[in-house]
Amino acid sequence: MQRHEQRRTRQRVITRLTAVVAGFAALALLGYIIWGLMRPKLGQAVAQQARTHIELGDPHEPYNSDPPTSGPHAGTVAAGFYSEAPPDENLVHNLEHGYVIIWYDCSILDDAQCQELMGQIDEVMERARPVVFTTGAKKLIAVPRTGMESRIALTSWGRHYRLDAFDEPSVMQFINDNRNQAPEPGAP
Repeated sequence: MQRHEQRRTRQRVITRLTAVVAGFAALALLGYIIWGLMRPKLGQAVAQQARTHIELGDPHEPYNSDPPTSGPHAGTVAAGFYSEAPPDENLVHNLEHGYVIIWYDCSILDDAQCQELMGQIDEVMERARPVVFTTGAKKLIAVPRTGMESRIALTSWGRHYRLDAFDEPSVMQFINDNRNQAPEPGAP
């Protein structure tokens, strides 16, 4: 009889302990989710301009940021790593589809420094996971842009972040926080 009572007591302790551990795990998960939703995003919000579709070369209102984060755009979508920039109007179309663009300025760097910066950007683009729930694409573009206020700028629809030096954790955080946060995230 005493053994049976000890077994029941042990089972109750294990059940209660399991419930407490499960409760703490649920609270920790909930806290992590809330923190992820509430923590400040890198960069600055930029007032969104109208998503006017234009033909490449058509006159349009000037973009309200440099590099642009929204506004009039042409129908062609860009992709990949560029050594010469496509027109801003094509790149803004990518932003509308949820892309993050990594802009880089090598104009004040020597060739070796520029190659190193481009290599760092390329590595981040390679390591980034695809956007699984929509197109399966990485939705990342790297584009040169001379004359920026910073050496590197990251843009998404309505948001930009400037860096004076390459910082992989910050670049990855911006990508993870802002990629596919756009008016047409399901578009390729």
